Parts: sequence; structure tokens; C-alpha cells
Amino acid sequence: MLSDTQNVTVNSIHVNSLCEDIHKNRSVVLNSILYEIVLSHQDLKLVSELGPRYTREKQAASFCCVICGRSYFIRKGKRYRMYKSVLGKSKIPVLQVQCCFCGHRFCPYKDEIGLAYTERISPALIQRQLELTCQIPYWKARKVIDACLDVSASCATIRKEIDHQAEQIRSRPVSAAGEVVYDDSTKVKAGKKERGVSIHLAVTAKPGKPRGGRNTMRKRLLFLKTGDAGSIKKSLKALKAKGIVHDGDMDLSGCAKNIQRCLWHLVHQLKHFLWLDDVPFEDRKPYVKELIQILFWSVTVNMMKDQYSRFIARLRENGLYKSYGHLKKAETELTTSREQGFAFHTTASVEREMREINRRADVGVRWSIPGVENLLLVKTHLMLNGP
Repeated sequence: MLSDTQNVTVNSIHVNSLCEDIHKNRSVVLNSILYEIVLSHQDLKLVSELGPRYTREKQAASFCCVICGRSYFIRKGKRYRMYKSVLGKSKIPVLQVQCCFCGHRFCPYKDEIGLAYTERISPALIQRQLELTCQIPYWKARKVIDACLDVSASCATIRKEIDHQAEQIRSRPVSAAGEVVYDDSTKVKAGKKERGVSIHLAVTAKPGKPRGGRNTMRKRLLFLKTGDAGSIKKSLKALKAKGIVHDGDMDLSGCAKNIQRCLWHLVHQLKHFLWLDDVPFEDRKPYVKELIQILFWSVTVNMMKDQYSRFIARLRENGLYKSYGHLKKAETELTTSREQGFAFHTTASVEREMREINRRADVGVRWSIPGVENLLLVKTHLMLNGP
């Protein structure tokens, strides 16, 4: 059968040019289909309301004139509305009617078909704008959307949508009853202070299904906010969590029944306190190595407690009072995770989000505090909780 088919002779052909032509014509074809579907739907509705076209007998419609309240109309052509979507810009027809008594013209199905004044951008397009803006700067996101879809959106419009989405996320009730909360913070360049402000992040994390031979985590965002220690503690306490694992920047006693200090942060912070105690760089390594051995390689909880007590006592004997004070404060929050069976003993479950926050916020500008908080909240929500 194939041998009987006549061959088509083409002088030259290139896949790239064909793809570009099809892509350009795709939007034209899809928009024409959209045009006809919306127009025919409204026309059928008007036939059922006003009767067949060109009929002399008038019948009352189910809708009323917004001026005089009467229900008798005649058809009066159509108007057009510009609708922005993932198809690009679409010219949508909206049929008009005219009141037989006062002569007022209006579009009875404008709101019904989704062309109200505040609804002329598709939710899918807004979602893509949000996802893109969470990854790259506002002006770059605007240029990408314009280049790919031929849809223009100002940076101010995108920023308003970010703020709107952030308010919706904050308004949703959040609870972590019976779960373990992992809290961490990082500095971003925002506000008037030279070092910026702290962004506090709280998530829940559980072991997930292995993928490609690697372990995974299932995370859920609880909150992301700026603020002083009092407001952060109040937010953590309102979660009613089973336990909290934190980095030690704040005293979180009383925010949950079980408090665990991040073991990795203890080691990392010890280097700084040894520097404050004027310990030379090379002489810090034995202390750090011994602390790692105690925290991560102790066989039993009692062994960890005993070795830790002797270690900090030796720091005090050697006159390293700042290092001693730092580790002494964490002594009661050292083995909580092992005793209570927490899935993770450190804040490693939020470190990935911390890197993403720093990558997006550190763009060489100084943010406003509400602006950076709203953007990072939406970004982290999309990463962990989904759209």
C-alpha cells in the first residue's frame, strides 16, 4: 500500500523553521477556536432568552436592565475584551443587548464567561508568573513571559500578586500537633540595619521514599516570617508541636514540650567561640574533633551525656569560658531527639531551603522587609506545599 502512495517532492525543508512557523500559527489557531466557542455559547444563550434572531415577538429574559429593571431586550452587536492567558493575548467577543424601554446597552454574560474587569488574566498565567518570579528577578520574569507568550505584565503588577498570594498563605490555619518542628534562620539584606533582618523558617520533616538510591524527606512549610524573638516564640508556641529542633540562636524553652539543639550547629558555633577565647586556629581542631566524636559517635545516651560533661568541664579548667558557656546552655537540649525518637537530630532538613532563600534574596539590592518576606514566603510555599 505504501508503494502505491505518490511521493511529495519538496525542494528544501528545515525542522527549526517548521517548528517556528507551527509555534507562531498555533496561537492564531487556538485563539480562533476560543473565539468561536465563546461566541456560539453566548448566541445560544440569547436564543433561549430572547427567542430566534429577527423574530418580531419579544419575550421576557431572565435578566433585568440595570437601569430601569425591565426584562425586554433586543440584540445590539458585540464588543471585544482582551484576555491574557497561557495562549497569549486573546480577543474575546462579548454580545450586547439593548433595553427596549430605556435604551441602555450592556453585556449580560460578561461575568458569567469570566470576563469581569478584575478577571481578565487567567489563573494559570498568574501561577506561572509567580513561579518564575520566585526564581529570577522581577524584570527578568517580565521579559521571559513577554518573549514566550507575548503577554506584557509590569513589575508592579507581579509584585501586587506576590503580596496578595502571601496574605492568602498567612490567613490559612497552621498546626503541627504531635509533630516535630525544625526551625532555622538566616540573614537577608533588608530594612535599615546594616546586616539586614533575620528570616525565620519553620517546617515539619519526615523520611520519604528513596529515589535513585538516595533518601528523601517529605516537608511541609509552617511559617516564614521576620520579627523579633518574642513574635517568633509566640508563633512556635501556637503550633503546639511535640518537639522543636533549632540552631540555638534563641532560647526556645517553653515553646514545646521537647527542645533539641542542632548538633551540627553546636560544632560549627564552637569554632567561633574558641576564636573569641583567643585559641589559635591550629589549636581549635582537637576540640572540634572531640566534640564531633561525642555528639555523633556515642553509642548510648548516657555515654554522650557523661563525655559531654567532662568535655565542657575541661574547657572551663583551661580558661575557655565563652566556649564553656556556649556548650553549657545546650547541655539540657543535647539528647532530646534520641530519647524522644525524632527522625532527625539536626536542622539539615531546612538547610536546603536556607540556601534557596539566600540565593534568591542576595541579588545585590536592599529589599524592603515586607517585600522580601512576601516573596520568600510564596517561594518556599510553592517549593514545599505546592500551588
